[in-house]
Amino acid sequence: MRFSLIVPTLGRTDEVRCLLRSLTMQAVRSFEIIVVDQNDDNRLDPVIAEFTDHLRILHLRSAVRLCNHARNLGARHATGDIITFPDDDCEYTQDVLMQVDQFFRNDPGTGFLTGSVILPGGTSGRSGRWLRHDSAIDSQTVWTCLIEFNLFIRRPLFEIIGGFDETLGPGTRFGSGEGQDLALRMLSGGASGRYIHRLRIIHPDKPVALNVSRAFPYGLGMGRVMRKNRCDGATVARFLLRPIGGALVNFAKFDFLIGRYYVMTFFGRLAGYRSPSPATAT
Repeated sequence: MRFSLIVPTLGRTDEVRCLLRSLTMQAVRSFEIIVVDQNDDNRLDPVIAEFTDHLRILHLRSAVRLCNHARNLGARHATGDIITFPDDDCEYTQDVLMQVDQFFRNDPGTGFLTGSVILPGGTSGRSGRWLRHDSAIDSQTVWTCLIEFNLFIRRPLFEIIGGFDETLGPGTRFGSGEGQDLALRMLSGGASGRYIHRLRIIHPDKPVALNVSRAFPYGLGMGRVMRKNRCDGATVARFLLRPIGGALVNFAKFDFLIGRYYVMTFFGRLAGYRSPSPATAT
């Protein structure tokens, strides 16, 4: 098996159906899908049944509603050479797995690979500050070229590093940064990573109001990851100063909603960086 696609899901059905439909059109066919179902009902059963004749799907149930617990649970059942973690509301373009397969075959020394994001209509999304060119991933670029649903890792490397930190990410106090944390730990362990800008996965932008509500816990996650991985002072200062600048610019334009987003991001990052070290799973 070449790929294992691990899909944590909670509360969605139509989006999961769209993801699975996109996977039926992949040029590479050597892959398995591990759906880690965190719902307390059977809403996904008919969705998965639609695709069992076309896709190899393992349907796991988890009573623990933590995204990274679900990812690690799925990874323990994976058999593919390469593992990846698509969100339950993203879609794959037809050549995603082919691009990744070719890259890893041509570059056996690279341990993990990332790409960028496009909106369902094919345009670039608002979220994230994506590099516009291919790049090696290091402690500086990891913040601008990585998101969890577009992260492909050689499975032995993922297992050696211990998987995702389950104290980070959706469902925890520290609502983001688990992908950067994983990558920084892989880099510290001697692995190398690459960002390929043309490797794009379709994912919708979230409404502005939702992004504002998430700003503080997402900031907490980033601050925690910077502290945990002992990021240098210049990096920490840069990511604390940026939201201050964003807040000032948007308040000056009377865009108070976006201004508040930046304010909450700043306080979240600061609080996350100053937070006591929790007991971690990895």
